Amino acid sequence: MNSRIILPFLAALFCLSAFPAWADLAEERARAAALLKQGQTTAAYEIYNRLWRENPSDDVATLDLARAAVWAKHWNQAVFAYETLLEKHPGAAGLYGELAKVHMLLGDRASAERSLAAVRSLDGRLTQTETDKALDTMESKFSDFQVHGKIRFGGLYDSNVNQGPASDDLKLGLWQVKVLDAEAKESFGAYFGANFDFSNRFYRDSPWQLVGDVRAAWRGLTADTLASSRTRQYQWGRAALGLRHTTEDTLAELRFKGELFDYEFYQQVTSGGLEGVWLWAVRPEAHLILRGGLDRRVYSANDLRDGLYGWLGAYSRFFLTQERHEFLLGGRYLGASPNKADYGYQGWEGTAGFTFKLPYGFEASPFLIWTEEYYRGPATALEADDRRDERLKVGLGLNYRINDSWSVESGWVYTNNRSNSELYTYDQHSVNLGLAWEF
Repeated sequence: MNSRIILPFLAALFCLSAFPAWADLAEERARAAALLKQGQTTAAYEIYNRLWRENPSDDVATLDLARAAVWAKHWNQAVFAYETLLEKHPGAAGLYGELAKVHMLLGDRASAERSLAAVRSLDGRLTQTETDKALDTMESKFSDFQVHGKIRFGGLYDSNVNQGPASDDLKLGLWQVKVLDAEAKESFGAYFGANFDFSNRFYRDSPWQLVGDVRAAWRGLTADTLASSRTRQYQWGRAALGLRHTTEDTLAELRFKGELFDYEFYQQVTSGGLEGVWLWAVRPEAHLILRGGLDRRVYSANDLRDGLYGWLGAYSRFFLTQERHEFLLGGRYLGASPNKADYGYQGWEGTAGFTFKLPYGFEASPFLIWTEEYYRGPATALEADDRRDERLKVGLGLNYRINDSWSVESGWVYTNNRSNSELYTYDQHSVNLGLAWEF
């Protein structure tokens, strides 16, 4: 047969026989990439590792393996893969930068510093000061011990600080009575808050962490009408400590907590108990969350309210589009069993909230909460029917991020509480404007 016919025929036959292998390779890489996107890092790593073993000279397979190994926390394997690539491509500054991060994940700052020195030599624009700062940032970010916090302060206006009815003249049961100091009172004021959260991983790669938080808040009001009830200011604080367990797609946590709420160092509510959360990332953009809490409260002004208070809720959280807009939808059961049965209640609460990432550093967070509470006794001795409350709360937060640490925060909240007792029927508007510092 003529060679001019044989050679093209053999070449075409080779391409046709190789096409299924190329297609299989592309399909496997796409499957591994999809698994990574879904948060299934171990499964993705196993595919990339197999593809690399089948063709260790393939640079794309080696880079895929290096990056998947980081996600799956096989950091020594990641170092090997990056170093293999850099032997073939010693001028790839970006690979040195990625390798530095892996060394910091391993707690090896000296090796990370050598990798960034190579980046500096390849990119003359970087300075020693810049790479040292990058190392400090990575060391803090990848440390087993993490501390984060937020401090916020600003001004406020509240149209009904005491959550009182529209008038002191009320109809309670069959009686028309005047309840002194019950009427709604408005006031301007100021607020301050501080949150500190910490976690400590027991050892590198450990799924267990010791977690805790300390939080405090203060609000001061200007209205003289609040002087007689001694409610012109309040302070609140809490401390909690517990354990957290994480896997690729779940988080479980249980904390022991203690709280104190105080009005002008005159009357207090103290509580202590448990709170827990379980989160399952069904997909990276869809989370199922179960939360609950149970605590015992002690009221300094009325020991008949002392007792157990608890709740249990289920929520779905979704992250939408590349901008990571957030949507939360869920509900919870509420219950209380105090010393006096009339103060006990059962109820439920539904919640819907959005967080929109807007242009120019703005973030909008509208929400809606509907609550129903059914008490085991009447609201007052003058009434016969058991108290029933329905409460609508809607609001909008609008924040502007100045930089990575500072932001301007503002918000509006409207509350409408409808009750079969006029004493607990009220409307309330509150607005705030302030600054927040995060670290």
